[in-house]
Amino acid sequence: MTAKTLRNKGATDCTGGPTREQSAIHRKTKVTSGSNGRKPKGFGRFNEGIKRMLKLEAAEKALSDAVEKECLAEEKYYCGLHDRPKSYTTFDEKQFGNLDDPVARDFPCSVVSLALFDGDTMLFACSGIPLPPGRAKLPLTRYVTSERLVRVYQGYMYRDDKLRIVVRLPNDEKVGGLLELYNSHIAIVTCLSLQAVKPLDLIQASTPTSSSDEMIAAGRAFQSGCLMSAKVKPVPVSQKDLSGWKIVNVYKCGPEAVLGGPVIGNDNRIIGINFDVHGAFSPDAENLCVLFVPLDSLYTYLHHFRILSREGLWFREYSLPEGVYTLVPSAFRRRIYRIMHFSYPMPPPPVLELNGVLRNQFEECFGEVCAWKGYPFGVPPYSSVERVWVRLGNDVLKDVSRRVVSVASFKGYNRLFACTGLLIKWRESTAVLTSASVIGCCHDHDESYGLCKDFMCNSCYYDEDGIRHGQMSEIKVFLPPNQRANGTLKLYSSNYNIAIISLDKKLIGTRPEDIFKENSTRKSSGKVVAIGRETIRGLLMASMGEVKPRDKDCELDCKDLKLSTCKIKKAGIGGPLINFDGSFVGMNHFDGRMVTPFLPKSKIVQVLRQGVSVRRDDGPVHLRDASEGSRINRWPVPRPYWYHGLLDADRDDHLPAVSRGREVSDMPLLFIIWTGCLCQGM
Repeated sequence: MTAKTLRNKGATDCTGGPTREQSAIHRKTKVTSGSNGRKPKGFGRFNEGIKRMLKLEAAEKALSDAVEKECLAEEKYYCGLHDRPKSYTTFDEKQFGNLDDPVARDFPCSVVSLALFDGDTMLFACSGIPLPPGRAKLPLTRYVTSERLVRVYQGYMYRDDKLRIVVRLPNDEKVGGLLELYNSHIAIVTCLSLQAVKPLDLIQASTPTSSSDEMIAAGRAFQSGCLMSAKVKPVPVSQKDLSGWKIVNVYKCGPEAVLGGPVIGNDNRIIGINFDVHGAFSPDAENLCVLFVPLDSLYTYLHHFRILSREGLWFREYSLPEGVYTLVPSAFRRRIYRIMHFSYPMPPPPVLELNGVLRNQFEECFGEVCAWKGYPFGVPPYSSVERVWVRLGNDVLKDVSRRVVSVASFKGYNRLFACTGLLIKWRESTAVLTSASVIGCCHDHDESYGLCKDFMCNSCYYDEDGIRHGQMSEIKVFLPPNQRANGTLKLYSSNYNIAIISLDKKLIGTRPEDIFKENSTRKSSGKVVAIGRETIRGLLMASMGEVKPRDKDCELDCKDLKLSTCKIKKAGIGGPLINFDGSFVGMNHFDGRMVTPFLPKSKIVQVLRQGVSVRRDDGPVHLRDASEGSRINRWPVPRPYWYHGLLDADRDDHLPAVSRGREVSDMPLLFIIWTGCLCQGM
């Protein structure tokens, strides 16, 4: 019976009330839940913040997993390296000649020691000579050494190795080095700092030596840091551009230490640099013969490496000179595999080490980016104050998202070109209208033959009769989120950079554009929008502008081109230019400027009408414009190139250096990490 019932009956409630602890718990519960039993103010915001953070973590993990999957596929295709052995044998560094010879203290240049390590295990050690400083703004110190270091390095390259070069200076300071360039005789090791060393003087030539003259060969030990030298005499050798020497007296001999070190004549001038051991040798050096590169040959090599040339090593379109090679550092292999997969030029080693930027790449986004529905990688950071997609409206956005595709050409596993395409109604099916650059018809021209050749793969091109020469590249079409199809070139015009690509299967849920249909009479706002598809994830990109008259600065010489003030990148080539009602205006092209040339719809329709009824079973139809006569329009595409401000003698801007262990997903080269909340789908 409750206390209230007892009071109603006139009885006395003898039960004890709640204890002090129970009352405290009741008050705490009441304060926590609120007087009305609802959750406290601010609890909902906190809960939303937690959900947003969890979504962000899920998006980052999804992107990381996708990148890892792509990298593993590239590593499987390009790597070919074996698994790392469980243990290595530590290099046994042996003495050469006399230690710290007083004569050697007055050498005309410094002598350093170079060692190859895998983790903390030393695998090899030799010597090196500092070279004169270059023209780069960044203070670099380069050392020339024997090519033997490269051969040992290559012998220890494994899938997960941690190879590194360490330079020991005469003052016993140790600095990291980068094995940069090499040929069959010498190698260049670069340190990303300026060291207090005396460089080699390549101008002063030594007096020619005879077979009876004595010389000095020197090297530096890595572990002790001691300078070692021995008296030697020249011997004839049969190898071209090389000389040789033998030791005069019997010394304790470890010939590896002297490799990369100098050979000095009686006049205390450098004669050459030790290259390799010739023939068999014994520990007492009785039969030891060492080959060395004479100073004049060394000068020729360094000039060929472009280290001594006036234009320097770093220029816009870098390529390795003939007969010159480079090694990929362990920490950058995944990045190099991605560069190879996309057929980009290889970066100069210091540019790679210093996190240089690849410009004019296909992965650059433009304008405002819009993700497709269900996009799992978060909100792209590319936004615009103009809010292009909002102004276009939901109906236009749906049409664009179902007819704009990403198009890429491949040669085997290597991608050659990437751009945007537009699904159109073609005959009784759906086809892709895009730029003919994707199949190598309009990159560049051979003026002497009038042929359009693919400068990127140089393996396939079509002549003026539409006959294919070389291996045909594959064409792949991507419509997000997961529709992919193989394409076949059916019709193209090299003069107007137009291509029609058929698909091997039907894409679902598309809304192809009928470009042969006249536009509605709806009044235009005067604004136009350039549309593109991002090449990897398939994001939509849009940039707003206005149509303006063609100017004289356009790199494309087609007289029918017009200009818009929309700003696009290379991925926007072949994409549509539309009005705000979604009607097709023309096809975008790119010449590297802040404006966009485009071929108007009227000209595209005029050219394509010639091929609507033409069919060919043995290859694509090549359309010609009789009014153009023999003139061929050029459609150059800006080539990708590597840049770093501190390695360019003519520029001031620069990028910060990064550590060598940086992962692929952290790089600004080819991947963009998108963070934020999940975006609204289309």
